[in-house]
Amino acid sequence: MIKAERIGHVVLKVRNLKRSRAFYTELLGMDVMMEIPAIPAVFLANHRRDHHEIALFEVGAEAEGLQAKQIGLAHVAFRLRSEEELRAAYDEFKVKRVPISFTVNHGVTKSIYFRDPDGHELEVYCDNSPAEIAKFPNPYLGMNKLDFALDDPGLADVMGQLAQTQL
Repeated sequence: MIKAERIGHVVLKVRNLKRSRAFYTELLGMDVMMEIPAIPAVFLANHRRDHHEIALFEVGAEAEGLQAKQIGLAHVAFRLRSEEELRAAYDEFKVKRVPISFTVNHGVTKSIYFRDPDGHELEVYCDNSPAEIAKFPNPYLGMNKLDFALDDPGLADVMGQLAQTQL
């Protein structure tokens, strides 16, 4: 049996490398570890601790968009150190006009979901304290929106909209 130490990196295909590079470096604060114009690709890491955590490979403007009912990657999550950092991220999304898909207190985490310029779903989250987790009958299925993001959709809102479209 293979027992990997951890997930090493994710590679995302994007339409426009320049636009996506700016999104991941300027909004999410990732560092460029290597850029290879001939591919074209860029390799990014948080805090320069790895050779890369995310690589972006340009596939061109004519590439098909993501489809809701296809197999593949659902989202990439970025762990923050605290709820204060999560609140600061939310404020920055608002200042930079990044649309929020939804927020949720899952139980194990508090999370904000949003999309990159190509529609890849991303999440920033912080772990909840053991006391907060204990409040949930199932700490993986919390549905409440975050108390500091009441004007944005919560997971329950999104799930309700999905149910309505499938009727």
